[in-house]
Amino acid sequence: MLRTVFSILATVLSIYSTICAIRIILTWFPGAAFSPVTRFLASVCDPFLDLFHGIRFLRIGSLDFSPAAALCLLWVVGTICSRLANSQILTIGVILALLVQSLWSIISSVITFILILLIVRLIIMLVNHERGGYSANPFMNQLDRTLELITANISRTFAGNNSITYRTGIIITIISLVVLNVLGQLLFNFLTKLVISLPF
Repeated sequence: MLRTVFSILATVLSIYSTICAIRIILTWFPGAAFSPVTRFLASVCDPFLDLFHGIRFLRIGSLDFSPAAALCLLWVVGTICSRLANSQILTIGVILALLVQSLWSIISSVITFILILLIVRLIIMLVNHERGGYSANPFMNQLDRTLELITANISRTFAGNNSITYRTGIIITIISLVVLNVLGQLLFNFLTKLVISLPF
């Protein structure tokens, strides 16, 4: 009986995760906000997604990573239900391992997304022969304001009080985030193996 309940819960959470992902993607298209489908998805998904909007560390400037956290939580709970439905052993160590993997998934997604933005911005800067300044394009200007919050903090760690160009700051930040991503992957793999081996 319990296996059936957990199987149904795992299926429902999988479907709900897909619906939430569609809702999140539709927010990228302002024209879609007024369609009946979008309004329905908003009524179903927004109460859950809004629980994560107030978490400050999930926002960097104008970038909001709270939807990623919401989807990861659904994935963790869905995975737990799926394991219980299949009568697999579920220990505190396994639950902690799932939480560690979920946390790394969020962190890695944020790092990867920021890396993509930085690389795209650097390419545009090189193609347009910008000399380390900011773009006059309103979209690029907004992107620069967000990225500068990240590049300034990371560059300051390596450059100290020395003045560096925005382009140099972007390059330093890209290298730093690549190294952070690799080291983070190794650390979280180690933590996952450590907690999953707990005897309880």
